[in-house]
Amino acid sequence: MLALLLAWSLETNVLPVDEIAPLCTPAVQSVQVDCAPLGPGAYWAAVAASRMPGAESPAPVTWLDVPANVLPWTYGRVVTAEAPVFETPEAALANTPARSLGTGFIFVNLVEGLQAGDLSLFQIRSGEYIRAVDVAPIEATRFQGVSITALPERPFGWVVRAVRPSPLPGVAADTSVRRIGRGNLIQIYGTVLVDGWNWYQVGPGQWIEQRNVSVVNLNPVPAGVSGRWIQVDLYEQTLVAYEGATPVYATLVSSGLDKWRTEPGLFQVYARLKADRMSGAYAPDRSDYYALEMVPWVMYFDGDRALHGEYWHDGLGFKRSHGCVNLSPADSRWLFDWSDIGTWVWVYDPSDGGTHADTSSAEGP
Repeated sequence: MLALLLAWSLETNVLPVDEIAPLCTPAVQSVQVDCAPLGPGAYWAAVAASRMPGAESPAPVTWLDVPANVLPWTYGRVVTAEAPVFETPEAALANTPARSLGTGFIFVNLVEGLQAGDLSLFQIRSGEYIRAVDVAPIEATRFQGVSITALPERPFGWVVRAVRPSPLPGVAADTSVRRIGRGNLIQIYGTVLVDGWNWYQVGPGQWIEQRNVSVVNLNPVPAGVSGRWIQVDLYEQTLVAYEGATPVYATLVSSGLDKWRTEPGLFQVYARLKADRMSGAYAPDRSDYYALEMVPWVMYFDGDRALHGEYWHDGLGFKRSHGCVNLSPADSRWLFDWSDIGTWVWVYDPSDGGTHADTSSAEGP
């Protein structure tokens, strides 16, 4: 065996045998530097290298105040297939509809509620009326990202699935351990790879597998870009707003599912609307039909793909759309006020099509 190793080292110009790093036991590898990064010892060495700082410092971010009314409009989901709408309250009482709203993922803008006899109605944006039994008022998510006040010393992100932290990477969590809830901001103090997935140390003796977390990755300014620009990470489902090389804001998004992918590339915002109506169907059987009124704070950047607010789901941090980049209402308002026509949008996928944050079906644009 020694002769074979010597011959191999001469032929390939690798280190001679006496300089090849030895395999070490876990106990030795955690304290010795000249061990090969292989075997169980490598795991423990990586764990040992992930050390919490002596004095834990918070992430350099500021949480913004979310207004009581996140949106200036009220919405309802249509819960009845082919729900009828009426030109007047009297027509609703007489059950003589002007048309139906069809079948699918349909939301309407509720202008006001009223009574017509014993019938409860809502007036919708078109000026028509819908029966209250055919629509369910909804509340939009109040999630909002954070303002970045200084260059972070370590990566940070959000828990996107409530999870019990494990005592070690790859080890099952004790069921008595309290879950870290969805939407909690975490900092990452160390990373260990186990069975193809990163495990992040988020506190003393607290490890979370990466599929439960969306991480904010910071990048240099893309070539040809200057001024304000927006970064969309399709793998982590996060967004960062920059002023030159300085990150100033970060949040979660929901981009297009793989079959309706948000295309990577460098774009510019070419149209901005305070609100827009969006509808469509992409499946051959139109089973994915959606129609959404008053989609808020819309910034088109790639054909019919836009950055915009959403009020119809609370799944930020996971792919969910037909190609647009969904933001919470508060985030979309912040980004709309901060951006302008011509603001650069860099969409990238560091995994080249990975499925870290995918879901099974699209809901809305």
